[in-house]
Amino acid sequence: MRFIHVSDLHLGRTLRERPLCDEQAAMLEAIALAARDPSISALVIAGDIYDRGVPPPDAVALLDGFLAGLRAARPDLAIIAIPGNHDSAARLSFGARFFEGAGVHIRTDALSCVVPVVVERGGERAAFWTLPFLTPGCLPPDFGGKRADGKAGTALGELDFGEEPPERLRSQEDLCVAALSAIAPRLLPGAANILVAHLFAKGGLASESERAFVGTAEQVDSGLFDAFDYAALGHLHRPQAAGGKGRYSGAPLAYSFDESGQERGFLVVDVDPGAPATMDFVPIRPKRALRRIIGTWDRIMSAAALDANPDDYIEAVIEDPAPVLNPVERLRERLPNLLSVRQAAFESVAGAQDAAPVRIERADAAGVLGDFSAFHKEVLGKEADADTLALMAGLVEEAEHAARQA
Repeated sequence: MRFIHVSDLHLGRTLRERPLCDEQAAMLEAIALAARDPSISALVIAGDIYDRGVPPPDAVALLDGFLAGLRAARPDLAIIAIPGNHDSAARLSFGARFFEGAGVHIRTDALSCVVPVVVERGGERAAFWTLPFLTPGCLPPDFGGKRADGKAGTALGELDFGEEPPERLRSQEDLCVAALSAIAPRLLPGAANILVAHLFAKGGLASESERAFVGTAEQVDSGLFDAFDYAALGHLHRPQAAGGKGRYSGAPLAYSFDESGQERGFLVVDVDPGAPATMDFVPIRPKRALRRIIGTWDRIMSAAALDANPDDYIEAVIEDPAPVLNPVERLRERLPNLLSVRQAAFESVAGAQDAAPVRIERADAAGVLGDFSAFHKEVLGKEADADTLALMAGLVEEAEHAARQA
């Protein structure tokens, strides 16, 4: 079975307040062009379809046009999508039952992870087990385990806890273990069993453009994917492996300047039952690349005058020890999409007379968690320990999930 694995589209995202509609439209067209290949049986989108729970109209129109165009070009193509932590599962599920009849499977309910999307074509059969981003309480505490009466694990839609309901599942690891324990006895013999999930596998390399979690409370052991022939993962923006069976396709566009120069794209996967999957990474050439140019002011200005792609999105890092006056206006005359200018003169502080400059770290780099850490240290005079940060991370995630569903 051959299929396309893509994730983290983040439709509706902006870069330094600059809309990326044109770049994302070109990205979707590149994916659609590959999906028109008749050897492709399915397109898998492993979460973070939108950048936020209430996407802007332009983002909704992009997805609508993308799906409609694919259905017209490839009516036999199975399209399988799950929500990520940036999506509102409730909103994304609108029309899902209707779309199912057209071969567009938008799976947003965690309880439905035990019901696979089965794709059959040319004598090949694959079961896609969909696991949306899991939030505290989205699964019953005994989901996939034994009930108090000794019967098999909780059936789909069955919520019989007995007199004393056990504590609800909170961590990503606990939720994932419960879900995969429920799926395991249902794996289809003779078919390729493929997990589609949006999560953070332990050992994965994160990027600046992701919403990072503190500590390991939100990370999942990649060994949990070993029961499957392939695990199509979303959440991390760098293409990378996660254990022996899991793979991140990465975001198909770069969304922060620390990702400049890194290839972005999607995976074309071939998988057969019981055999190692093979993957081909297909790069996407962005309409406008994200680039970081570094050097002295004179060198940057000279290079800008000869730049072969002046319309790219640019961050300039000026290394002069003394501040450069009005660099933005002067550079924008040559680089109209200059989005950021950093100066080494402002990013270092004087230490001892002969000490090396010290880089100032952004106080808000970790968002709410960064503010909490700074507040904790200011009030109590010490850094918050790992347990405290993990607890705060869980509370932040619950609050953000509630806000997305509102």
